[in-house]
Amino acid sequence: MSKKREIKKLKDYACADLCLIEKEFQQIVKNTSNKSGTFKWMALLSDYELEEFYGRHKDRKYAALTVELYALIEQLLKDIYKVICKSKYRNTSDVNVILDLEKKMGDYLTFKNNTKVLADLRSFIVHEEFSLKAARKSERINIKKKNRILFKQLMKDVELYIENIALK
Repeated sequence: MSKKREIKKLKDYACADLCLIEKEFQQIVKNTSNKSGTFKWMALLSDYELEEFYGRHKDRKYAALTVELYALIEQLLKDIYKVICKSKYRNTSDVNVILDLEKKMGDYLTFKNNTKVLADLRSFIVHEEFSLKAARKSERINIKKKNRILFKQLMKDVELYIENIALK
């Protein structure tokens, strides 16, 4: 199989994974709506307790899904690296893995979208506080959008990133 076909196959798998992440996101939005009576066990907790529980859980799920988006791109690039360079990628620097892979494959591929925001969010979530809200509000990142709007934008960015990877 040609490199172009192998890369297309890898990109198609990544897009399928992105669709699954989007479905999980939609389930979170649906299941954390403010509709009363949504859950049968709702009477067990007060409105305040429910609001607190879902508020914390939803932010953590957004954080987990943000890390998942980053991991999707990182794994795709590692798989493409294996196709192009015929060896497994080894990170030997302190540089962000995605940036390192883009640099190493820059002679062979074009990358049209910037993953810096996603990388910054992921780094904060993993290394500082497991919260998308805290990450976007941190001094270093400072994004005004709410979690739901930001996550929708991140999904679009990841989809465009995947679609725009092309052989030179």
